[in-house]
Parts: sequence; C-alpha cells; structure tokens
Amino acid sequence: MKPPKGKSRPETHPAASLALMTAGAAIAIGALRYDFGSFDTPGAGFLPFFAGLATAGFSAITFFQTLRRGWLSLREMWGEARWQRAAMATAFLLLYSVFLKDVGFLIATFLLMICLFRMLEASSWKATLFSALLTTLGFYLVFQTWLEAQLPRGWLSF
Repeated sequence: MKPPKGKSRPETHPAASLALMTAGAAIAIGALRYDFGSFDTPGAGFLPFFAGLATAGFSAITFFQTLRRGWLSLREMWGEARWQRAAMATAFLLLYSVFLKDVGFLIATFLLMICLFRMLEASSWKATLFSALLTTLGFYLVFQTWLEAQLPRGWLSF
C-alpha cells in the first residue's frame, strides 16, 4: 500500500497490531473469570484485566494508524533482519530455564550473564566476568534479600 503524499510509512504492519489487539482482548476477557476486587483491594483478575485492556487499546490505535498511513510489506520490513543473535539469546534462555533448578540461581544466572554479555559486546573476559558477577549479585540482592523470594539453590546448595 502506498502512503498518502507527504507522509512516510510506519515501520510496522497491521498484522502485528491485530495480533496484539486480539491477545490483549483475550487476556482481558480471560481475567473476568477471576475475582476483580476493587481499586482498594484488587483481586487476581484486576491486573490482567487492565493490562489486557491497555494492550488491546494501544494496539487498536496503532492498527488504525497503520491502515490510514499505509505500511511496509513484510519483505521490506524483515528482509535485512539478522536472526542469529535473537536465536542465540533464545537458546541461552531456554538452557537457563532447563538447568536453573538443578544448577541453582547463582551459578545458572552467572553463566547466562556471561553468555549474553559476550554475545552482545565483545569486551575483555575480565570486563565480562566482572559485569556478570555484579549483575548476578544484584539480582540475588533484589530477589533473595529484599523481596525474600525463594531462589533455586541447586546441587551445591548456595
């Protein structure tokens, strides 16, 4: 679809907005099965309902703007995309989720951070290890100490 004169085409496709609009509406409708509660004492369905409603609403706005302005074809939009990093990050996260319980939070998170930092920016090993250690300890401090969440201890029990 060609854009009207003087207007540029957004780098989006109506299919993406339509999918998010549908997912948001499904989440909002599904949340109605749970206790909504009130604004003072929200129930289990309160947050999912408003999150789904917001997702559907913002996606509807984007959908109609895209229809009005025109859009790039999927080939134009994704033709030059490089999928290697996204595939590697997905693989790292899948491995992390598989081994998290057995290896434990500290070791699994430290190894994940090393992989992600090396993949994103080829810095020195010293900087990578320091950043991974600092990030892992920061996550541990937030989740274990402040939020008192029970993190997987793993076979080394720490």
